[in-house]
Amino acid sequence: MTLNLDHPKLSGEKTVQNAITEVAAMMGENVKLRRGFAMSSPSYGVLSTYLHTSPQPGIGRIAGLLSLEVENQNASLDALERVGSELAMHVVAAKPVFLTKDLVSAEALAKEREILKSQAESTGKSQMAIEKMVEGRLRKYYEEVVLMEQKFIVNDALNVKTLLNNLSEEVGTPVRIGSFLRVEVGEGLQRLEASGAPEPLAQAA
Repeated sequence: MTLNLDHPKLSGEKTVQNAITEVAAMMGENVKLRRGFAMSSPSYGVLSTYLHTSPQPGIGRIAGLLSLEVENQNASLDALERVGSELAMHVVAAKPVFLTKDLVSAEALAKEREILKSQAESTGKSQMAIEKMVEGRLRKYYEEVVLMEQKFIVNDALNVKTLLNNLSEEVGTPVRIGSFLRVEVGEGLQRLEASGAPEPLAQAA
């Protein structure tokens, strides 16, 4: 498989293996391809990235990727790129798991609700009080794991939903997050080693 690389030291068309070899030479480390991701946007907008602990361009330990989409092609790309870069950094720092509340899996929600219910029951309060405690703590859970509900790390007076509403007003058209991705070197290795399960060669977002 060949790909075009937009990188000051890896420009031009190369095979994946050649790119890995050159990155290894640049880093002076043994580099292996462990996972692959693809992100695309069917709408007009921008794809933004952020690399944390980046010793040189295009290389880092943690990466955040995010797409911002708009319907009006006259929208300012400068504004989208500015906020998109900040949101990609936010993804790295805040570690969201889901984009919206509606996308929280039933399994994750049931597990969290059970944990919160057990904690609330240990207080010895009435069933009505326990139910209110669980619902209140679920709102906090959403603020922790749902990107649109999280406090924006650049300005915690806003959550991400409000930030996008403000950006929509600025560019004169609705702006939405199409998808996001957070990748960290080494994540999941201990779990895979413990289970003995093979790791997938590629993933898509």
